[in-house]
Amino acid sequence: MGSLIRAHLTRLWKSPVFLLALAVMVPYGLGLSNSAVGDIQSGTTGPGLWGQVLCGPGLLMGIILAAVCSLFFGAEYADGTMRNKLAAGHGRVSIYLATLAASLLAALALYAVALLASLPNLRWLVRFPAPEMKTLVLCLTGTALLLAGYCSVCVMLCMLVQRRSVLAVVLILLMACLFFASMQVQDAYETATNGGMQMTVTAAGEQQFVFHEPGQAGAVTAFLYDALPGCQAYRYMDMDAAPRMLTCSAALTALTTALGLALFKRKDIR
Repeated sequence: MGSLIRAHLTRLWKSPVFLLALAVMVPYGLGLSNSAVGDIQSGTTGPGLWGQVLCGPGLLMGIILAAVCSLFFGAEYADGTMRNKLAAGHGRVSIYLATLAASLLAALALYAVALLASLPNLRWLVRFPAPEMKTLVLCLTGTALLLAGYCSVCVMLCMLVQRRSVLAVVLILLMACLFFASMQVQDAYETATNGGMQMTVTAAGEQQFVFHEPGQAGAVTAFLYDALPGCQAYRYMDMDAAPRMLTCSAALTALTTALGLALFKRKDIR
């Protein structure tokens, strides 16, 4: 399996798609750190300043990885690489896991570039105490598991969908839908738990404002708030992490990998 991973990485560093993704991560990481600096200049303090820089790259990583994986790993059927690997005697499990490992390494490289891009603004952050070590470790570990979950979903579809054009559309739309669903769930959760003012319009066209007292979110909303990737990414940026969030990401990775392997073993590859 090591030779397969090395082959992936060798081709990856020569791929225009991956190089473009690396280039995109530079302004993305710089923008996150500039946002933190803007908050500092406006008088904001707190651990979220560090979270924006250290965990912020995970926010849009799903869409970026969807593009990279679909256009790079998804090409293996079209160019005959998949058939060549099988003909060379590589097992399907090794092929699948090598692709997953290479995609995770690619995700970590993209993440590292975003962090390096934020270094020019580091002088602003060091003025404030870093988050507690336990919180920092939880959030960084959670972000790593979040990336692993994204990679496992992308690789599962890359191994099962042979048409690259279809794969790219499906993966990008899936990640976009997950992101927007996360934003809706986060809004519903915060409305339920924080309370606030809500405007409604009556049948007569009159505006009414209703104040909601803080309360508890429903069980489904609370679970989705912990499980959906976008919700997790925002919470890690706020240095807010719970073991249940990490468990959800690990479970997603394990389930999609197991399902992908089971279906890939039975897939008819021509």
